[in-house]
Amino acid sequence: MYSCAVHKAFLMAFLVVTMATTFQAATSFQSGEVLSVTAGRGLDGVATHRFAIFTIQIGDVIYTGSGKRIKHSTDDYQEGLNPGDTIQAAISGDELILRKPNGGELKTKIVKRARAQ
Repeated sequence: MYSCAVHKAFLMAFLVVTMATTFQAATSFQSGEVLSVTAGRGLDGVATHRFAIFTIQIGDVIYTGSGKRIKHSTDDYQEGLNPGDTIQAAISGDELILRKPNGGELKTKIVKRARAQ
């Protein structure tokens, strides 16, 4: 028996699989090096807000990405990343996606791109 609900369920499953496959294909991870992890102020226009700033070199390009807002001084804004670490990173549009040492992923907004000298 065919119903509208069954049709919607199949369509939704198809869309989820298609989008997941497209996302994986669009984001190919490469080896990169963590150059620095710092905290910056005012990246959202509010001078008192602090954000994690990740500087990563992938090949001959240095990317600076803005991470999540640091709400408390005790927050671990480094996300387990330290300068000198070799990590897997990917570029997806305006996002820099970093694989953390614990296996998770961290998405940052790219705020600067520069050629390494």
